[in-house]
Formats: sequence, structure tokens, C-alpha cells
Amino acid sequence: MPPINPYKKILSQFNKNKVNYLVIGVSAINYYSQDPGTMFSTQDCDFLVKPNPKNLVHALKVLYREGYKLESNGEQLGPIDLWLASKIIEHGAMITARKGKSLNIDIVTNGGNISYKEWEQGRKTFKVGNLKVWVGNLPQLIQAKENSGREKDKKFLALYKIQLKEMLKKN
Repeated sequence: MPPINPYKKILSQFNKNKVNYLVIGVSAINYYSQDPGTMFSTQDCDFLVKPNPKNLVHALKVLYREGYKLESNGEQLGPIDLWLASKIIEHGAMITARKGKSLNIDIVTNGGNISYKEWEQGRKTFKVGNLKVWVGNLPQLIQAKENSGREKDKKFLALYKIQLKEMLKKN
């Protein structure tokens, strides 16, 4: 039995609303796990959305309609429109969408210093039931973690070096 995906509804709505996206980060790495016992724990799901204002508006409106609170740098977002989306893209701001205490989503338009076009060219398609999910390819996901320079990513890569190497061999 496949693990339950708490983000399935958002993935479905993104597809229905033709949002151009890829799942990245640890959530994406988990798609490459061979069984639930080798999955990594994560507190959110990271979505890289194509850096196009109209596309970003579609993504944010889906989240808003699904009851998520949208914020950037701890500040609640104002009305979602093309101007705001353009500014988010221009500044490379990350949007955090929160619903309750457990379902957090990060929306980014720049993923680990890898262009959206490169991500899109290397993407992999996975199925969650009948739902198609576009996910960054595993080498790029690891590269993005390396590129981030964040301490938490360095620790993740060091801690799971052997497991990630095995995943690369199998995929």
C-alpha cells in the first residue's frame, strides 16, 4: 500500500488549474524512495512554480481557495494579483502557505540556483493514484541542496549521504 500523500488535493488542483510546477526538496526526494521505510521526514512540501506572474497567481489562488494562509517573511500577503506575483518573482521571495498546524507548503520561483527550464527538462513524472505529479530529477534535487549553502541542507546531505547514493544508483 503506497504512503498517504497529504498534498494530493493541492497537486490535483494545481493540475486542474494548469499550474506549471515541480515538487522539489525533501518531499520530492521521497518520490524516489523504494519503500515507505526509506522515506525522509519533512515538515513541508516545496513547490517550484514556473516564474511567470500568471502561473504564480494561479498557484496562489488555488492555495487560498483551499484554505491556506499565505505569507512571505512572516507577513500575510495582500490581494493576489499580477502586480504582487511580479514582485514576488522579481525579488525571489518564498511564499509559505499554512493550513492548520501540519500542512505547510513553500512556493518558490527559483530552485537551488537551477533555472526552471533546466528543472523542467529533467523532471520526472510520478503517479499518485491516477494523478500525475511532476518532480525534480534526483541529481538536480541533491545539487539544489548542495547549492543552497543552508546549514540544514548540509546536515541532511551529510547524514543521508549513503542512502542518497543508493537512491541515485537505483534511479
